[in-house]
Amino acid sequence: MYWWMVAGFVLGVGSMLSGCSEEGTFSDASVEISTQLGASSVGSVAKSVKFAPAGWSGVDSLQVTRVRILVRRLKLHSVSEDTASEGRDLKLGPFVAVFTSQRQTLSITAIPPGVYRWLNLGFHRLSDSEAAQYAADPLFRDFVMPERYSVLIEGRVFRGDSAIPFVYRSEVMANVAVEMDPPASATQTELLRLLVLFEPRQVFVEGNIVLDPRDPRLRSLIENKLRGALKALGRTL
Repeated sequence: MYWWMVAGFVLGVGSMLSGCSEEGTFSDASVEISTQLGASSVGSVAKSVKFAPAGWSGVDSLQVTRVRILVRRLKLHSVSEDTASEGRDLKLGPFVAVFTSQRQTLSITAIPPGVYRWLNLGFHRLSDSEAAQYAADPLFRDFVMPERYSVLIEGRVFRGDSAIPFVYRSEVMANVAVEMDPPASATQTELLRLLVLFEPRQVFVEGNIVLDPRDPRLRSLIENKLRGALKALGRTL
């Protein structure tokens, strides 16, 4: 039996690949967390009235091909738990959450049966000791640079007939809580599947302007919008 819930955050939400989970017991439920890009192509809403405020630069459109988020911890919270201090650890890091057009499994974990409302992802920057530990690991290489980035977004911007590659690098650190509305029920008889989407439009559109991720004048605006780029879709199977 399938049922769907949609919850929005604006992110936005990885992929990421060292973690831990606890062994289940006969009374446990199970949850599977997957990641995927939402609509990867972003165009202006109404080009005929397109207007960029002073200090802004826009593009005709852009396409995001891959997002990587360095995550410290992935947690699930029931309807009665405080997202700041409680919750169930699904995966501990640091690990990299990868969002592409293909759905990727991030975690399969045993959890107590119950009703859950929040997913919490901790955006992370490597410490000095972690940077030394992961310096030779190709999965973490792009996060071990002196700037210690937490989010990497790759794609192309389009202006006129030109398609120009870009990589947006963020140093944002945040605990991002993504609400599921209605809440999701985990039972012993059904696998709870949760899909975390990264929505490029939530990051690179302001009003009817497609923001140019290469423009340093827009960095503060884009950094703030990253926290709202994640959505959660849930179903049981």
